[in-house]
Amino acid sequence: MGLVDEIRNRRDSWSRRLEEQRVSQEPYDYEFEKRNANRIEEEIKKNREKVGKFPTPEELSE
Repeated sequence: MGLVDEIRNRRDSWSRRLEEQRVSQEPYDYEFEKRNANRIEEEIKKNREKVGKFPTPEELSE
């Protein structure tokens, strides 16, 4: 199992380095996160309003 552990450690170190490099190269878009958070909150509110309500057969056929 020593060889397997050695290869796994090498792979993990490379994947960690690649992830660190990717994060350092991409600027983080805080505005996108804010807009996305607002959209998700609106979708959650809309879904909460639908809980326990069933669509009419006319709504299903459309």
